[in-house]
Amino acid sequence: MPPTEDNRKTEIEASQMIYQSPPSEPDDNFWLEQGRKMLTESLTNVRSAAGAMMTGLSALQGIYLGILGFAKFIPEETTLVKKWFFVAPLLCWMIALYQCLRVMMTELLEVNLNSPTDIREQNAQLLRGKQGDLSKAFWWLFAGLMAAFVMLVLRLKL
Repeated sequence: MPPTEDNRKTEIEASQMIYQSPPSEPDDNFWLEQGRKMLTESLTNVRSAAGAMMTGLSALQGIYLGILGFAKFIPEETTLVKKWFFVAPLLCWMIALYQCLRVMMTELLEVNLNSPTDIREQNAQLLRGKQGDLSKAFWWLFAGLMAAFVMLVLRLKL
C-alpha cells in the first residue's frame, strides 16, 4: 500500500511524541556513564578476579604442600585412611582452580552482530555463567581453608 499524506503525518507525530517523565537529576549523566562502563568492563573484571584467585590458590597449595612435605605435619603412626584426610584441602583447592579456569576460558559464541537484543542476551548469559563459576571457586577456596584449619586442629590433638 503506497504511503499517503495522512500516514506520513501520523508517523512523524509518533516519532516526535514526548512522554511525560520526572525531571532529570543533576548526576544522571554520571550514572549513565557508570552503567556503560559496567557493561563494557564486567566480563574483563570477572576474568581478572579469577586470575587473582588462581594466584592465591597456587600460593595456598604451595604453602600447604610445603607444610605436608617438609614439616612432618602428618603423624607417621596415623593410619593410611586418616592420612588421606590431609589431602582434602588440596582437593578443594584443585576444584576451585578448575572453576577459575572455566572463568578464564573463552567460549565459542554465535552472535548476530546486527541484533542488539541477541548481543545483550548473549553477554548477560555469558556473564552470569562466568560469575557463577567464580562464586563456586570462592566457596571451594573457603571449603579448602576450613578443611586445612580442621586438619591443623586435629593435628595439634594427635
